Amino acid sequence: MPAWLEVLLNLSGYAGFVALATRGAACRQESADDEVYGSKR
Repeated sequence: MPAWLEVLLNLSGYAGFVALATRGAACRQESADDEVYGSKR
């Protein structure tokens, strides 16, 4: 396997991991906000 292809695969894997981690943090933040507003009602 060429070196450039390995680098490309590593970068795409890292980008996918960051995207999933970011999306997971955003979902947890929204649910935490819903709980706060739910207790105020």
